[in-house]
Amino acid sequence: MTHLITLLATLLAQSASPYIELDLVGVGDPGNEALPIINFNPTFPTAQAATEFVGAVAYDYEIGRFEVTVDQWVTFLNAVDSTGENARGLWDPAMSPESDPKYGSVRRVLTAPLAHHYEVASPVWSQRPIAWIDFFRAARFINSVHNGHHERTMVDNSVARYRCWISLNTETGVYDLRNQQTFGAYATRGVMTGFVLPSQDEWIKAAHFSHLPTPNGSHYWRFPTQSDEPPTPATVNACGEVTNPNAVPLANYNNVAEWCPASCPSGDLSSCPDPLGFTGNLTRVGACNTPSPWNTLDQGGNLVEWTDTVVAPVAGAPNPLNQPIWRQMHGGIAVAAGYQLWMSATGASDPYGQYLGNTRAFAGFRVGFLNGGDTGCTADFTNDGRVDGHDLGSLLGQWGPCQP
Repeated sequence: MTHLITLLATLLAQSASPYIELDLVGVGDPGNEALPIINFNPTFPTAQAATEFVGAVAYDYEIGRFEVTVDQWVTFLNAVDSTGENARGLWDPAMSPESDPKYGSVRRVLTAPLAHHYEVASPVWSQRPIAWIDFFRAARFINSVHNGHHERTMVDNSVARYRCWISLNTETGVYDLRNQQTFGAYATRGVMTGFVLPSQDEWIKAAHFSHLPTPNGSHYWRFPTQSDEPPTPATVNACGEVTNPNAVPLANYNNVAEWCPASCPSGDLSSCPDPLGFTGNLTRVGACNTPSPWNTLDQGGNLVEWTDTVVAPVAGAPNPLNQPIWRQMHGGIAVAAGYQLWMSATGASDPYGQYLGNTRAFAGFRVGFLNGGDTGCTADFTNDGRVDGHDLGSLLGQWGPCQP
């Protein structure tokens, strides 16, 4: 009886802890062939002329349908940094609307109650992607959701929704980030199942690979919008809502989606000075309404996204923090031209994003998941790779007559 009471108390405590919900889509066709590319060249070269081969993945996996949002990041911050100390640097002062009224989406309030020190700066930011993210911030988010408990349900035939209870352990799990300044900089994926930051090949396959041959003679689309032609740039109203959602293929790029919170709904941009000098801003995740071949959204434009693929520092490029390894990034940004949306745009940056300069305002990420949630255990009702009290709680929660 004592054990049952303890178990029920544990389940109640876990149900009250913070959680976020992440929508993921499956990527199949394991063992697909890589495509030869020349970096930042739109043509598809011969294998002999290629500088790199990308996109091959030998296994099924899942990837975030959307980029991680401001609302999800704030929930994560308040859970893992309940005192607002910011010891891990998960909040950047550049995220503050006081520091940057146009792009600042997360406010830090030191006088707020415990576990409420971070807040979404304006309601219009809630479902937009979190920016000012470096590799270490993204990796700590992944560690936290990987180490926590999760439950998986299918929203429709292609979208799985993960309810993820946030773990306070951000330093180990998938990436070992202890002693960040030394060997933490070399952190690579240390798991075979569970949440991960997508690799370069996983990211590219989800964005560009088609089960059927494409008109260019390969199985890869040139753009992550199921098209070989550049997408139409998104236009927005004064509150940053996309006004041409049916102009598919569509993406937020090319300095078009100009808005800021203070101009909503007046449209007066003079009330929102831009310290970075950019024209354009982020749109709500999924608002461009143009899916990749695997039903992801926004893999072209909005934010450039981190992967966990390691590369050497770019020869001759600035490396102000002298980082020993860099990480691949993909996706293009709202304030850049269409070349960043090419499949061959395999850019890289040091893990702090210093090489990106001011474009760190447009650096974010999405999650990946290995094993597709099928653990092979009949009693693993929550699909987290183990049978434990969470599965009992799920069973008890569904106890009773089945609905017709």
